[in-house]
Amino acid sequence: MAYVLANNEILKDREANLTPFLLNTPEVFKHSIWFGFGGIPLLNENVDIIAQELKLLRHDIPELLKNRRELFRLLKRMLNKNRYYRTGLITFQFFTSEDKIDYLVTCKAFRGVDFPINEQGLHLHIADIKLFSHSLSLNSRFIKTPIWKQVEAACKKNKNATAVILNEKEMVCEGIAANLFAVKENVLFTPAIETGCYTDVLRQEIIRLAKQLKRKVLETDNLELKHLKNMDEVFFVSEAQGIQWVLGFENRRYVHELTDQIYAALNKFLETKVESQK
Repeated sequence: MAYVLANNEILKDREANLTPFLLNTPEVFKHSIWFGFGGIPLLNENVDIIAQELKLLRHDIPELLKNRRELFRLLKRMLNKNRYYRTGLITFQFFTSEDKIDYLVTCKAFRGVDFPINEQGLHLHIADIKLFSHSLSLNSRFIKTPIWKQVEAACKKNKNATAVILNEKEMVCEGIAANLFAVKENVLFTPAIETGCYTDVLRQEIIRLAKQLKRKVLETDNLELKHLKNMDEVFFVSEAQGIQWVLGFENRRYVHELTDQIYAALNKFLETKVESQK
């Protein structure tokens, strides 16, 4: 990556002076958005999430992000100047101090041409850290990020590992910054909002696509580990990590039938959405 977007201006990365951003020990909030098929299909929905998160930090959204058309133009220009024409991630970093907010937008490219999916299944572990279901503010991305980093660091001790995070009631909640889905026969299970689970713009799309595939969907606040061990499939979804299929949990092995169907349907949806925005 050679070019970044810093406070409304596209700069070469070595020209971007980050010193003003880091004064007054600011809090940093990061948010990643997937791009592909020649566009940024879920940009508007993600900017809505960013606005909600910044509101929790008692900051208004920067002016550029209020002008969606201009924001899209600058992001596309940044991608083109970096020669990122396939797929990848756009990451917003907001530096919030008591009286101001600065932001930096960077990007990285993926090799593939579709929404990412892991070819090799992951092994599921249980995170030691618990989440809280009783407070929406405690379940914001900004608040959860340190937890995700700790869980991710623990997973790196094992090859091809990921983790499921429980809440204080010992109910299955989410993955590492990812929505969790599990399949048993013809039913797709996912933690309900009340669990404090991770929710992004893809959560409702996966639910909608599953229904289109004639699957019953059950959002539940009492999904326990013993239930997870009896599932046929388990997978995680997020824009930052794509679709992550789980191979096994302890001695349980999973298939990936619906996972593959969801993957194909999601790519079709994202491509169609980009075409409709032109």
